[in-house]
Amino acid sequence: MTTLIRCVRARRPGIACLLLVLHLPACTSWHVGTPTPAQFVEHEHPRKVRVTSADGATIELVSPVVRGDSLVGTTGADSTVSLALSDVRSVAVRRTSTGKTLLLVGAGVVVVAGVVWIAACNSSDVNAVYSWC
Repeated sequence: MTTLIRCVRARRPGIACLLLVLHLPACTSWHVGTPTPAQFVEHEHPRKVRVTSADGATIELVSPVVRGDSLVGTTGADSTVSLALSDVRSVAVRRTSTGKTLLLVGAGVVVVAGVVWIAACNSSDVNAVYSWC
């Protein structure tokens, strides 16, 4: 077996972890739109919002628009929903959280480095692994 094949086999767990980390979506969280739900929807034109009503119930609306005194959008079941703006406590949109994303990527790098290190230490030909790296 060639040195390159042994090295690649020793690094498979690390490579798999790296690929998983690179394919993770960025961390997101819900951010409440301001100043008012109606103004936020009219100015930002969000694709999807999470609406919290006065009684605390939440619903996600796709393509929300303000029509008169109502907030109108569709749900996941493609049914149209109309909510009176007076019953809407807040609307929130998903936004990327840079801090959480960087923390996740940093943790992923540490995990991948650990897996690669363990794989290299357990390899029968450690010098081949280090010479290729």
